[in-house]
Amino acid sequence: MKSKFVTIVAALTAALSALTLSSCNTVTYDGFTAPNQGESTLKPVSSYYLERTEEDVKPVVEKALQTYSSENGACVIEKKRSYYEVTLDYEKGSPKEVGAAYAEMILEAYPDYKKMLEDYLYENIREAFGGDVTDYTALKERISTLKGSLAKKYQEEMEGFAEVLSDGEEEFQQNGKLSYEEAILINMVPDALRSTACSAITVNGNSTESGQRITARFLDWNLGSDNQICSAQCVTHFKNGDKSFTSVCLLGMLDVLTAVNPDGLVLGELDVGTNQNAKFVVEGKTCYSYDLRYAIENFSTAKEAGQYMVDNAHRYTFSCNALFTDDNDAFCAELCVDEQDGKPILRDSSTPMHKGLEWDNPDYFCIVNSFTSAGNSDKLTTMYENIVRWNKYNKLFCPEKNISLTRFKELITSEQVEDSSLINCRSSAMVHLLLVDYDTKSVQVLFGSPGGTKDKIKFIDIGTF
Repeated sequence: MKSKFVTIVAALTAALSALTLSSCNTVTYDGFTAPNQGESTLKPVSSYYLERTEEDVKPVVEKALQTYSSENGACVIEKKRSYYEVTLDYEKGSPKEVGAAYAEMILEAYPDYKKMLEDYLYENIREAFGGDVTDYTALKERISTLKGSLAKKYQEEMEGFAEVLSDGEEEFQQNGKLSYEEAILINMVPDALRSTACSAITVNGNSTESGQRITARFLDWNLGSDNQICSAQCVTHFKNGDKSFTSVCLLGMLDVLTAVNPDGLVLGELDVGTNQNAKFVVEGKTCYSYDLRYAIENFSTAKEAGQYMVDNAHRYTFSCNALFTDDNDAFCAELCVDEQDGKPILRDSSTPMHKGLEWDNPDYFCIVNSFTSAGNSDKLTTMYENIVRWNKYNKLFCPEKNISLTRFKELITSEQVEDSSLINCRSSAMVHLLLVDYDTKSVQVLFGSPGGTKDKIKFIDIGTF
């Protein structure tokens, strides 16, 4: 804490500089009066941590306020207080019919969806291309190439969705309407424009009270100038036999950034960013967000899913990390797309890390927005946003030897976020926090709100895997 001593020293230094000193002079401080600086406005760092209680983190179940069902039953949307709960039933329609039904129900459940989405897309376009765009040729090429790289069922689903939302509108033009191309883009923002900035922490059963894993993952993203995407918070259940899964996402998103399947496989994408000198390449590339969807649909273990992504890293447009956990294992797929960033690797708690990086408890496994494996690009020890969060996770969690789910939730939400200039794990850009308890198989979500990230929190119980 800043003290009056600092001001006194400064004043003494100024007084001394005014004196002419010689070997014959005697310096005294008679008559010197320290100036009155008032009380310090600085706060000790410890005061930025909140004391949560069990009651603070107890989850709630929200009831449906309104329900919207498509005629063919392929899409049901329940509008709840904090989010939309969507069920897409692929047993009641083709991929294109499901996509179309989804768009129809969105327009009923969220009448201003087109305007909200278009505004958000153009904010991302301007950010990706460095200002206002008048020529969309490069963006069209990205969309066309990436869409064409996807499995036919994903393309058809996307087409059915875009045809209904666009209602005949075409091309890129910010005019309050949503064109076909713009509606396609919502499912390619991470791959065609920019990725996310997130973090994750998981602990195995050696350090939990229950003896079972707990996993938490923050999704941070561009919320829009008015936090508008927080008005479209969504939990989507993809009902498709043995390929079923649940995605925590935004209303209308068919690709995957955070998801869990019935086997307890949890995955999430975290931005790293490709070498700044590398040219953006789309030819021969595909969407990692759809490969994450393929992984959650087709694999049951974290190792299988993570290795699939590592094997295909060369096909992605941006370098990124991907979290994978199941009841036994935790991995980070470091997906390097440029050799200057390193080599793709499936990192676990035993993988050698960057020189000088410390982590105190191997039962806990952490991911931030940097590769961590020795030999891959280091945006962790050299970037304060990353190293501060890494060290915070280390300080908060690693001393905990018998952590309960309640204590885990208390810690991960313990930072003050309102009016704070500190770098937080739970940042002002938080879209959601996914929390999975492998003991009870419960899945909970803490959503960011249109009013911004708040100290007051509400975990929502969205069921079990």
